[in-house]
Amino acid sequence: MAETASVKDPRFRIRTKMLLVLLGISLVPLVVFGYIAQRDIEEVSRYTVKASNAIGDSASMDSAQALENLGAGMIRQKAIDVALQCQIFLRRHPGVSIEKFQADKEFQQIAVQSVGVTGYTIVFDRKGVMRFHPNRELVNYDMHNWKDMLPGFWALFEQALDGSSGGGYYNWQDSDRVIRRKFMYIAPINGTPYRVAATTYIDEFSRPAEETKQRIATATAKIRDEINKGIDGIRYSFMMIMAAMLLIVATISFLLSRMITNPIVALIKGAKAIGRVEMEHTVEVKTGDELEELADSFNKMARDLKWHMEDLKCTTAEKERLQRELEIARGIQLRLLPQHAPYIGGIDLAASNLPAREVGGDFYDYIPVSLDSWGLVIADVSGKGMPAAIFMGLSRTIVRASATDNPSAAAAIKQANELICRDSTSGMFVTLFYAILNVKEKRLRYINAGHNPPFILKRGSEEMVVLKTRGIALGVVHFIDLQEAEVDLAAGDLLVCYTDGVTEAINHLEEAYGEKRLIDTVKKHRHLPAREIIGKVEDDVVAFAGQEPQFDDITLLVMKVL
Repeated sequence: MAETASVKDPRFRIRTKMLLVLLGISLVPLVVFGYIAQRDIEEVSRYTVKASNAIGDSASMDSAQALENLGAGMIRQKAIDVALQCQIFLRRHPGVSIEKFQADKEFQQIAVQSVGVTGYTIVFDRKGVMRFHPNRELVNYDMHNWKDMLPGFWALFEQALDGSSGGGYYNWQDSDRVIRRKFMYIAPINGTPYRVAATTYIDEFSRPAEETKQRIATATAKIRDEINKGIDGIRYSFMMIMAAMLLIVATISFLLSRMITNPIVALIKGAKAIGRVEMEHTVEVKTGDELEELADSFNKMARDLKWHMEDLKCTTAEKERLQRELEIARGIQLRLLPQHAPYIGGIDLAASNLPAREVGGDFYDYIPVSLDSWGLVIADVSGKGMPAAIFMGLSRTIVRASATDNPSAAAAIKQANELICRDSTSGMFVTLFYAILNVKEKRLRYINAGHNPPFILKRGSEEMVVLKTRGIALGVVHFIDLQEAEVDLAAGDLLVCYTDGVTEAINHLEEAYGEKRLIDTVKKHRHLPAREIIGKVEDDVVAFAGQEPQFDDITLLVMKVL
């Protein structure tokens, strides 16, 4: 019987050839594409981090420079203000020796004032001798001894000995031997041989920029970590696609099904990843048809959404930073107002200020005029926010300096008006009520510079005296005419001073609180101490306004004759 011929198995089956061809066609481009894509992504990652660091450094340097310039301006203004205060005080005490001024506590408080957090003002004469300094050991010290030890400081100090003003930066070595930059500005006290210098560490003003730089560095590090995670995710996705291609090659049907379903599954995964806020996730679809276009649109949407989220985070962080700066400004402004009323025998005195914003333009003050007299001030600066707060600080300082030791209410405020007009070019003005209380004679002499007229409730009756005189706001024109009047006080009389934030508060019906409600509230609680009367008025104004926002500062000053 003939031997049956054996069938030789083929060395390479068609399926194997197709598998090898499809595998080569599939894997080689994938490997090349993966390598190029990973290289490009890593390059983009490095560029992004580098650009973020460069932008952060540039922003922080610009911010630090701007804050230092602002700080230098504030130091300069402080020196000028203190020089002006000293000039006013010295003019009122002609012929007094420097030794007596050094023993005068009031003049010491004027000459040596705080600048920033750690700075201060000093007074020296044209011979270079320190006359007023917070360190008592340096009083009457010849500053020529520092010429070689502190050449930068001495260079600024020496240029002002001829009476000129100026300022600049210099290095100062702390007790811990750390060298830090300071800024000093020197202003002459006109008509005298003395000069005022204001100085402090300039990094007190640029510290917020350094903090911002640290926050940017932290955010950049987080971005770098997220990008690295994204690269790892892409690498992982690439390996998964290669495994999927191997499985696709195994069966045509599976391949065909996968060609259709893979993009859809990838889009579903991408949508779920976006739902989990995984913004680094990308949908990899390479079909060359409408599904790939859809995936690209999806990836673009994810990138745009990520950018908007990062922009929102930056915006929120900037808003929080500005809020913190406003809170700091509010704290500084509160320290400008008296923390408590002075003790005056037979008088119950209190005042309060509730700003409509973080900072405001209303202020009040108690000014010692003489042994038996006190000046009472309540004022309202035009406008709101930071400009009004800065103008308020200037006005309060000038009014206090003009009124101290000045027995004439009209003369003091006229002088303050001239100084305010001289220093103000912003078009802002301030309405003001100023009264001098003679404690011994129980008499009140007052002027009203365009302010809401205060009123006095007489004891045991419904009689009310409105304190209204002729006058206009300060800062409008250089020379003003102020009518001065006086009123006698008796035990039980109640003086109420207020700003328009009280009477012009509105409710949801657009109704103003008004003077009548204010008077009725005061009459209802006139038996209470001054501080509690203020609290009752504030509570009544807040209750009247309800949910309506406070649109103006609320300031009250109440005096009760015991």
